[in-house]
Amino acid sequence: MKKADKDISNGLLQMKKIPKQVKEQLKPLIQKLLTKCSNPKALTKKAEWDEIVEIFEVLDTIQALEKSYKIPFPDRKNNWERFYEWCEENGAEFSSIEVQEIKKDYFGSVAKKNIKENAPFLKIPQKIMMSEISAKKSRLGPLISSDAILQHMPNVQIAMHLLTELLDPKSFWLPYISILPSSYSTILYFTLNEIKELQKSPAIDEVLKFLRSIVRQYCYFFQLFQRDPYAKSLNIGQYFTYDLYRWAVSSTMTRQNIVHFFDGKQQVTVLVPLFDMCNHTNGKLYTDFDSQNDVLVSYSFKSFSRGEEVCMFYGPRTNAEFLVHNGFVYPENENDAVEIKLGISKNDPLCSQKNELCSKLNISANGPFFLHKHNHVNDELMKFLQVNVMTSNDMEGVLNGNQKITDLLLSEEFSDLRKKAFIFLRDRVNLLLKAYGTTLEEDEDLLKQSSLESIHRHMAVQLRVCEKRILSATYEYCIQNLT
Repeated sequence: MKKADKDISNGLLQMKKIPKQVKEQLKPLIQKLLTKCSNPKALTKKAEWDEIVEIFEVLDTIQALEKSYKIPFPDRKNNWERFYEWCEENGAEFSSIEVQEIKKDYFGSVAKKNIKENAPFLKIPQKIMMSEISAKKSRLGPLISSDAILQHMPNVQIAMHLLTELLDPKSFWLPYISILPSSYSTILYFTLNEIKELQKSPAIDEVLKFLRSIVRQYCYFFQLFQRDPYAKSLNIGQYFTYDLYRWAVSSTMTRQNIVHFFDGKQQVTVLVPLFDMCNHTNGKLYTDFDSQNDVLVSYSFKSFSRGEEVCMFYGPRTNAEFLVHNGFVYPENENDAVEIKLGISKNDPLCSQKNELCSKLNISANGPFFLHKHNHVNDELMKFLQVNVMTSNDMEGVLNGNQKITDLLLSEEFSDLRKKAFIFLRDRVNLLLKAYGTTLEEDEDLLKQSSLESIHRHMAVQLRVCEKRILSATYEYCIQNLT
């Protein structure tokens, strides 16, 4: 083992095992938390929030008990040279870029020379990727084959794979693990007060669902490491804390990619060293897997000048998705959208006919529907809105008409129906805007203030601003179509 690797492994070995008496204190708390996180979804928003408050109260007690047993992560700033060396030793090609600290504790890839558009600037061999395949080949393999959650959740497989390698002082991946952040800005690191900033956002449902899911997984694995003989032999249980699990989950979800290995058909979830140091920007997906040479090749979707940050496109995701799963909000996001909860009411006397009509139009009767940054009301949403506001006479006219249903909905004969649809959407959007409790202008002013000392609170307000801009633009779009 090289000296640099010894330094890293020695640092990681300076961690304390959780004593038996602490585990005994944790057990009833873990069971209580698991029960709360496994309850059916609350029927009201208030009941749901009250339940989340209770979950955080128990989780805070657990974290206080686990506080003395945190992993002493190495300072990533000292480990880049060894990481580069390890990448080169294993066949990675990255001469066009290097990782730099763009701003405090924020790293990214920077061009060492001019990079032309369409040029391959990264080639990463499969052998240094952490993947479902390498997880199954590791000491974790037998547990994956016997545990239902690990079997069916590749992202959880990789999170556990990461923990197994982190706790192995001889791990092949130690140079990679040593340059990962010691904490993240994902929703898992938000305090309850910081999450409260999103309480009136349409994103809150996904935020709370995700939090409950990860906390439930933590409880499940804590118990698994106490009772399963093979799981106990992995030694993860001796160090397993909520803080450690949220680190592994955040490392995975902020860096994971789906790669088509071998014949181009097998989809594999992977962590790709170096590739994952490129930050997001608008653009296009421009990555390929060269099965002949067993390497992932990343092409530049545009030209980059020497000294310029080299970014890539993460895919068409909303800012709510970026916040929950990647830990950032991107105001310039061209693919941003706001989910709007709509569905045919079961109490509607025409419910069955409207559901049938939605089926004929090949649209969902219950969403999800989105208001987009540019195309505020797309065809699918417009069709649904028209069906949703139909009377029995409208329904009869559509079903008995001589034209195709889609053509009828666009015809002059049904112009009043379109107006009713826009009125319905206008009023719904207006309610969403009022529900926030703050205006767009007030949130924009908040972003300019130094009082937003928490990066998490800043991101929450930034998300609200992005959402309100889309909702306000949609409201104006509805007004324009009513005049």
